[in-house]
Amino acid sequence: MAVKMKRSFLMLLAVLVVVGLLPGAVFAANESAAVEVRFKIGSSTVNINGENLKVQAPYEANGTTMVPLSVITKAFGATLQLQDNKIITLTYNDKKVVVTIGSKTVKVNNVSKTVTVAPVIVKNTTMVPVRVIVEAFGATIGKDSATKETVIKGSRANSAGGGSSINTDYGKTKVGDSYLGWSMNYPPGLALANQSDDGSLVFWADAKSSSSVVVATIKNIGELASEEVRQEIQKWFGSDEVVLDKRTTTVGGYSVEKFVTRTKERELLFEYRGIAKGEDLYLVMIGISGKERSVLDPYQTLLNSFSPSFDKSDKQLKDITKVVNGLIEFHDKDYGLKVKLPSGWYRDSDSTNPVFFSKDSLFQLEITSLTSGDTAESWLQRRQDVLKEDFLPSYLRNVQTSEITLQGGKALVLSSEFTYDQKTWYKSNEVLFVAGNYRYALDFNYDVKLGAKGEELFQKTMATVKLDTAFVEKEFGLIEDEYDTAVRSKKITKKSNAYKYSVELPAFWTGVETNFESDEFFYVDKFGSFAGYVYEDDTVLNVSSSIIKDLRGDKRNTIASSSSTTIGGKPAEKLVVKYLDSSNLPSTDYVYFVEHNGNVLLLVYSISDANATTAALDRLEAVIQSIKFL
Repeated sequence: MAVKMKRSFLMLLAVLVVVGLLPGAVFAANESAAVEVRFKIGSSTVNINGENLKVQAPYEANGTTMVPLSVITKAFGATLQLQDNKIITLTYNDKKVVVTIGSKTVKVNNVSKTVTVAPVIVKNTTMVPVRVIVEAFGATIGKDSATKETVIKGSRANSAGGGSSINTDYGKTKVGDSYLGWSMNYPPGLALANQSDDGSLVFWADAKSSSSVVVATIKNIGELASEEVRQEIQKWFGSDEVVLDKRTTTVGGYSVEKFVTRTKERELLFEYRGIAKGEDLYLVMIGISGKERSVLDPYQTLLNSFSPSFDKSDKQLKDITKVVNGLIEFHDKDYGLKVKLPSGWYRDSDSTNPVFFSKDSLFQLEITSLTSGDTAESWLQRRQDVLKEDFLPSYLRNVQTSEITLQGGKALVLSSEFTYDQKTWYKSNEVLFVAGNYRYALDFNYDVKLGAKGEELFQKTMATVKLDTAFVEKEFGLIEDEYDTAVRSKKITKKSNAYKYSVELPAFWTGVETNFESDEFFYVDKFGSFAGYVYEDDTVLNVSSSIIKDLRGDKRNTIASSSSTTIGGKPAEKLVVKYLDSSNLPSTDYVYFVEHNGNVLLLVYSISDANATTAALDRLEAVIQSIKFL
């Protein structure tokens, strides 16, 4: 998980650390209600109420002005909340603005707006489209014709409804994690700003300060030599950091690997410390603005206080562990979901819907609209029918239905065991719950090797699930489940005028490359894919010979059969190729070659062997036989 943690840290750093590392004196001197921000495109100097500060230079993209998010939060006193390392919520008085890294949708008080350019990370700085945000704050934005500067005028947030400082807890003089096993003095003048689901990444900052502190824990990484600890620390460096100091020292009886770095492009200094204890690695990082490394001196006491241990008898030690009785409570606010899962589970931050995983288990939630007249029982029956249609009998077993009681009421369960290679089997529990106008599908899968422990974990997890159905009813609109409601017999006709052919495809297949006037197309379904390629001014003999040669040159491929057939009334060739896919799962390609108007149309249907059912292959045959040449 070290790589995943590093990615999360860098995202967090871009959104929060940069905010905390802006010179606090700029904003300490600007607590008045009026705000005036001045900047020029391409200049790294931003002026806020007469005071200059250095930032990542604003720029224009497709007519949209992009500025560092930190400029907005500091100038207007907006509070910032980060979710999943990419969803940013800004609160300014009674306004909430939600932006997402990489998304062109901005929500202002839950009303979606589309911007031309999505927020993006540039050199570890979050750059956002400025106009949509500041106008939501009631500010104006324009140009000063004399100075050529962009000028933003508005007001700081009310102290009751905003303010860039993050709430703090100074109730203890020390802080630590009893589960992960570390402790240190409470970072002076800083507040706990963000903490990962499992507590392995903790971040302190203060918007009125110029410093930040990060503690990262990597469990079960294995025993590390000094050089290996250094390598792990260097994975957290930014691309523009220059090493000023690198040494091994001893603090509190522990061997410590230490780095001091400075950034090239901004006046920032960092100190990193790494301590290996047993098979665990602890990292402590300080970031602060300044030109001289002496700015790190006041933090040496804090750094020296860090210990890879936690004394439960110490009354001055505040426990911030996320793991209680071995469980982590995950909260997905966007979907109104709370669930408790054991330590060692992680949230998939790349997924749009809630997905959580461990090394041998998976849990996810999908919400869709309930159609008129539908019931949980009908839904269950359809799911069971599709399951049996999608898996060959030798890859599916123990299909059963049952009931379970969630905190919101009764739900139905479709249980089964499936495999893709007839070696590793998985237990699937599809929990189907209906409430109000929505359906909630909670899928819990685990390796059958877990046996009774897997089933026990499933039952215990379901007992902790809390679904905020009132929130969903209020915030969600129509969400169609195209896969569930798809009529698999329905067809759509695609036509290529350029290459003079047409083909009928199942309507439930999803198009990836859908321009049939080009020389290729590509569609996918849940377990397979169908692609077409046109080789211009070529022959079947030449194309097929070349592909067969390539196939035979790869020992992973086996040509199971080669035969002649007809497509659209024309002679064609068919290959059946067996191979192991990128996950080492047995799969089959059904390859067709047919010549028309001096070109060769190559068709390839790829499917996992577990899902190569009679229904799937009949659909393929129907597609091939539907081809007509114009």
